[in-house]
Amino acid sequence: MTVLLKKDAALAELARMRAELGANEDTCLMCRLAAGAAVPEPIFETRELSVVLDRFGSREGHLLVISKRHVEDLSDLGAEEYLRAQRLAFDASQVLTRALAPKRTFIAALGAPRQVPMSFPHFHLHVIPIYEDDERARPARVFSWTEGVVVYSDDEARALSKKLRETWLRVF
Repeated sequence: MTVLLKKDAALAELARMRAELGANEDTCLMCRLAAGAAVPEPIFETRELSVVLDRFGSREGHLLVISKRHVEDLSDLGAEEYLRAQRLAFDASQVLTRALAPKRTFIAALGAPRQVPMSFPHFHLHVIPIYEDDERARPARVFSWTEGVVVYSDDEARALSKKLRETWLRVF
C-alpha cells in the first residue's frame, strides 16, 4: 500500500534503503539508482540517462531523470547532455500527464553540493506531478518533505512503473 510518511520516518526508511543498496559516503546512491540497482527497473533509459520512480517522492508518480555518469554539478555537463536530460524530463512530464492526469507538472534541477539526508551531489532532475490546485501546490511545499513523503511497496512501485513504461512506449 502506498504510504505517506512523515519526514522523520521517511529519513529512517531512506537510510535503510541506502544501506540495502550498498550506498554510503564512498558510493553514490544516485549512481546506484541510475544503474538500475533498486526496485523497480528504470521507466526509460538512454546510454547516458535513466528515468526512475522516486521511491521517496513528494507526490505519487514523482520521477527522477538521473545522469548515469557521476556528475555533481550542472556546470560539469555539456550543453548537449543537459538538453538531452531536459528533453527526457519533458517527455516524462507528457507521460505523467497521460497516465496520471495531474493538473500540472513541475520540473526542477535540485541537489545538494554534498550528501545530506534528503539530497545528493549528483545531477538529476525532478519531474513532479501536481494534483492539487490549492496551497499544497505551492513550490515551497512541493519541493520539501513538509507535506509528507510518498513511499511505495515494491509491488506498488513495479505496478506504477509498468504503467508509466507502457504509457511511454505508446506516446513515444
